[in-house]
Amino acid sequence: MVDTNIINNVISKIKNLYSCNVINCKTFDNCDIVAVKLGIQLDKGSDVYLDTMVYWVKTKPPFIKLNTDGSVGLAYAGAGGLIRDFQGDIISGFAAPVKRLDVLWAELNALFLGVQLCSKKGYHDVWIELDSNLIVTSILENFIGNAKNFYIFRKIRDILLTLNFRISHIYREGNMCADWLAKKGANLVDYEEIDIVNLDISFKGIRTEEFTRGIRYGFCFWFFFLCYFLSNFAGELS
Repeated sequence: MVDTNIINNVISKIKNLYSCNVINCKTFDNCDIVAVKLGIQLDKGSDVYLDTMVYWVKTKPPFIKLNTDGSVGLAYAGAGGLIRDFQGDIISGFAAPVKRLDVLWAELNALFLGVQLCSKKGYHDVWIELDSNLIVTSILENFIGNAKNFYIFRKIRDILLTLNFRISHIYREGNMCADWLAKKGANLVDYEEIDIVNLDISFKGIRTEEFTRGIRYGFCFWFFFLCYFLSNFAGELS
């Protein structure tokens, strides 16, 4: 009955998230049957249920855009990012492992490696996007960091001083290419730059959705919850 216990555990966690307003009816968009099975009453008349699509937006010359992200699992962490030109074409990117299992540390490492790559490639007009509001605010308000991350903040700032940059927050749904690379980085032994000529087919698919069609807000919740479910399911069976 291991499978039944896992399913009941997942249902309980979803209900707890809903009762605490961590997720809401918008999360169940086009998944009404799931809500019914969970015993959750959706209020489709509320404003929060309005459909929202998240897109990655092109820059204007001479700016290029850098998107970065960090990924932390149970045993591994990674950093990833990509650089796109004003037409949206990928011109460079990277993936790398991160030693510390800490989300903020992974995000900061991704940003550092990203701006370092921009500097190395000679890109000085850079629009930086990441899905960590905390880091965006810290950079804009010149936060120096705490004892744990002071030095990496300083290294990031040292490079930013050489760039003409802007930095802004993007929802995770618009940053999934960087997330894909961060997850790839978690499975690597060392830093590597991506081969822009021979991109992975799944990565190409995410890029198309992110750039041309948009990704429905809330999609990431189900994507990452599925990953959580599968990892726990595998753990129960092992």
